[in-house]
Amino acid sequence: MPNNNELNKTRKFCLEVKELAKKYNLPFFVVTDGASATSNNGCVAVKNARDNHINWEKENGFDPYEDWGKKDGTKNQ
Repeated sequence: MPNNNELNKTRKFCLEVKELAKKYNLPFFVVTDGASATSNNGCVAVKNARDNHINWEKENGFDPYEDWGKKDGTKNQ
């Protein structure tokens, strides 16, 4: 797990990816060390990737439904 500075960078990266995907109206799923983000409009590949990551998180003791944006005040929408 990354330290707080690295965690902030990973979350910022995820938010930037989310904004870029929104700009181009594209579905995506991204995962980094400490954060992930997704937005999907029906893409089977994105759903499959996220579903697999949910299983990995459960198997490794992480909450796959954690919304880190709500915890740290970062807009994660």
